[in-house]
Amino acid sequence: MSRQWQTVAAAAALTIGIASAAAAETLEWTAGQIGGGWYTMASGMAKLIMDANPDLTIKVVPGGGTANPSKVQKGQSQLGMGLDIFTYAARNGTGIYEGAPHDKLMMIGMSFSDNYMHLLRAKDASLDFASLFKDGKDVHIAVTKAGSSDEQTFRYVMDYYGTSYDDLRDNRGFKINHGNYSEMASQFKDGQVDYVFFTLGIPGAAAIEMLEGRNAELEPWPADVQQGLHEKYGYRIGAIPAGTYPGQTNDVPTLIMGTTLMVNADVSKDTVYKITKTLCENTDKLADIHQSMAVFNCATAAKDPPAPIHPGAAKYYKEHGDM
Repeated sequence: MSRQWQTVAAAAALTIGIASAAAAETLEWTAGQIGGGWYTMASGMAKLIMDANPDLTIKVVPGGGTANPSKVQKGQSQLGMGLDIFTYAARNGTGIYEGAPHDKLMMIGMSFSDNYMHLLRAKDASLDFASLFKDGKDVHIAVTKAGSSDEQTFRYVMDYYGTSYDDLRDNRGFKINHGNYSEMASQFKDGQVDYVFFTLGIPGAAAIEMLEGRNAELEPWPADVQQGLHEKYGYRIGAIPAGTYPGQTNDVPTLIMGTTLMVNADVSKDTVYKITKTLCENTDKLADIHQSMAVFNCATAAKDPPAPIHPGAAKYYKEHGDM
């Protein structure tokens, strides 16, 4: 090959390389706290998407149920795990997002899993659910960090019982530890806390770890609390089925939230189409990533959404008669 053609070939290769780099896209996906189901789900789905679409790179980062809608709205993260009640509130500027409607918050679909509220009590701790919040003193309890749906729900329960962080800590001697699921599991097993308040898809790995590491049981949510939070905030009333966890012989009443996959409106239609297509054509693999995702169904993923479906996702659903 002549030097002239070598130069032309090198220039052509460089041009192709530049074009490929320009076509590549990197997205950030805000999930849940490390050690929780959302982080596992997002990481697994991101790998599926990247394997099917080499032009996409997805970075999964820790997040939380109440913080994620705002991260997606601002474009800090382009994708985010969310919960139906908080996705709706953020999009419409209600509740904890009062006066700040998230107009760039859209959805790829729901429900990627159902999330169940857990209150785990050590067997040697004597207070039931209501007594804990109404009368408890000198209690050691772990709750997830601010910005998570778990912690926001804890605030709602405190409000229901007419108490607060200040009251629990200053007047009743509570020690409240905030951490991620792994940290809370370690604290519970080591006896640093006797109660843990959290939400996970079932069966939750952190919950299994706690139950295997210390004699404990799930505390049932009182019917009046279930109904009160259902009416005021939109939680679903349900139960953790018997046999979900080691030693659990009965259904445990609780509250449930559905998982949404949120996306910023500025992400291209083509990119969101690719993501939707990959997830819908690999639903058989989702339960292998996390058992709770067995509930996901593309035929219902866009039905009655708490925020508008992104045009890229809508294109796929319409092609398959799901919208």
